[in-house]
Amino acid sequence: MSMKTVTFEAPEESIATIDEIAINLEADRETVLREALALYLADYEHLKSELAEGIRQADAGETISHEEMMERFETMKASARDKQAA
Repeated sequence: MSMKTVTFEAPEESIATIDEIAINLEADRETVLREALALYLADYEHLKSELAEGIRQADAGETISHEEMMERFETMKASARDKQAA
């Protein structure tokens, strides 16, 4: 993989946090930023994939009614409340 240098400005507080992470990981700032960027880009690719699948499902008519979605949502809420009570 070829590398390219990129320069950008960031708030001092962010750089201080990045430096703290680097110290804790016994790494340098560049490594922390490179790994953070890789995670961000992986999340972006996952989101694109999920959106494409949602569009595919909608185009294929694989949808549910608003009422069914609300029923599922209420079931999820009740389940979450039960877990909190336990």
